Amino acid sequence: MIESSTIDGIVKKYYDVSEVENTRYSMVFHIQGRGDEKTFGYLLDELAPVGATAFTNDFPDSQIIVINNGNVSRERRGLKTLMLFLSMAALIYTGSVYYSSYYSSDLIYRNIIYGTLFYAIPVISILLFREAGKYIALRKNHIKYNFPIFVPSPGLGTLGTINSNKNQFRDSKSMIEAGTFSLFFGFLASILLIIAGAAIMPYVNYSSAIHSPISVLNFPLVFPVALDHLFPAYIIPDPLELAGYVGIITTALNSMPVGFMDGGLVFSGILGKQFKYASYAGIAILLAASILYPYILILAVLSILLGIKGALPMNNFFKPRASVKWLALVIVVIVIILGFAPLPLHNTDSNNVAIPDSCYIMQQNNTGNVSVNITVQNHGVNISPLFSVTPGNFTVKGFTQNKADTIYTLELITYNHNYSGRKNFTITVDTGMSSVNKTVSVYFLKPDSNMHINKTMGPENLTVKEYKPFNITIFNNSNSTLNAQIIPIFNSTGLYMSLQNNLNAEINLNPHIPLGILQIYGGQNQTLTLVSYDPGNLKLIIMGQGGQAAIVNIHILPEPRPRTVSPPGIFPTINYTGYYEMQLGTIHPFYNF
Repeated sequence: MIESSTIDGIVKKYYDVSEVENTRYSMVFHIQGRGDEKTFGYLLDELAPVGATAFTNDFPDSQIIVINNGNVSRERRGLKTLMLFLSMAALIYTGSVYYSSYYSSDLIYRNIIYGTLFYAIPVISILLFREAGKYIALRKNHIKYNFPIFVPSPGLGTLGTINSNKNQFRDSKSMIEAGTFSLFFGFLASILLIIAGAAIMPYVNYSSAIHSPISVLNFPLVFPVALDHLFPAYIIPDPLELAGYVGIITTALNSMPVGFMDGGLVFSGILGKQFKYASYAGIAILLAASILYPYILILAVLSILLGIKGALPMNNFFKPRASVKWLALVIVVIVIILGFAPLPLHNTDSNNVAIPDSCYIMQQNNTGNVSVNITVQNHGVNISPLFSVTPGNFTVKGFTQNKADTIYTLELITYNHNYSGRKNFTITVDTGMSSVNKTVSVYFLKPDSNMHINKTMGPENLTVKEYKPFNITIFNNSNSTLNAQIIPIFNSTGLYMSLQNNLNAEINLNPHIPLGILQIYGGQNQTLTLVSYDPGNLKLIIMGQGGQAAIVNIHILPEPRPRTVSPPGIFPTINYTGYYEMQLGTIHPFYNF
């Protein structure tokens, strides 16, 4: 119960009172004129020592309503302490798991310590720095600061904070300043932490010890807009840099015009009683985003439980200046646009490394090296993938960087090696997110004076037509039996072959797997009959032991499709189920003797 005479004297000291209504829990003063913005602040300052507070009402007339401060619900410190503890635990867990995966550390205590130092504490520091900005704004407006409610979450570890619904804001201007200061401080701290994390990150090649547990990071727009020239969005951040990224995401989430979040304070101060509609829209956006990233649902539910309509100023007689509204609105919108990521991070099974399906042909004297282009996605300029080649040595000849990927040119050192025939090289690429390996075949060929194609030594060049059978005759001019492999390299599909003894063979267009052994006795010859059901360029290698070989280059011209695809009596009908497609990597002059 408030002391009526004392309250009456304090209010009449500042306002011209025309009527007073006494109720069980309040005193309603009908006033003439509203004074100025500072008058209501002086009234609150004088009411506080006697245990009372006040708020205004402008309908149906101007009113000052005074209530006992005991009627204002007290802070739930236990709940806030619990939420802070859960947030810290979630951040420590996220940080330790990320550190363990990133540095391949199996020591639990080390992961917890470093995950706490380089992730959990930096993220909490960003949130506390936001609160420091809010504290400055509240002290500037002579308003008591109340600790916020931290929002724990799996995944990132936290989704930021929500302001207590017990805060008492004196006017709309103080609400706008509190929300804007908090968001600006948080955004600035996050960017500084990203820069600090990237600065201490070693500029060395990736090793297989570094693996991000996150396959895809959907970075906020601040990266391509403001930081792209320093830190591209396609990057694997170390734990400290990741903490800055999480700071930007949570700050952007808390910028939404929802309830008691910082964005809610700003938009409530700007829109007044119409804010509830913006809050409904904000909740709808959060619920939609939770479809992509379900943990955002935690933030949406807490916002609804604490009050979707958000905070209201105690003094609604005066509205902030238009310049204050516009400045705050610009800051909040920038933070939302640059920082909001509906799906901050997720795992994917898609490969971020592309090694081409290619084979390479080296000339007789082996005077050069083989170059292989490898495309690597989702990495940063300060991170170089780790390459290895087995067997042999290699060099990284150069790279070409685009927005989404980088193409590295690996040069396999084959110069002056005594290789002959087919040699397989296994290329392994470790990007920190995945390890990919692929086999590349290189054919080291030598001329065979005893092996002729259509009675011609050396490469034979033919031009044929699609759907038309054509013959290739291989002559063995030696006295010994020739056991040769047939290796087809075709840049299209649908190739079929028949041997002289009417044995049909469907060509598997994979140069890593030869068709088999072609046996030709001394002084004899063997005719291959082929037909193509697609135009393109075919390279047929007839390779004997020791790398001796003959090559046929065949250019297949397109023709109108006939009614009967299969030539009668030669080939069965071919079903177009899709053949293995193999491109030829043109590195050196073919078979240049």
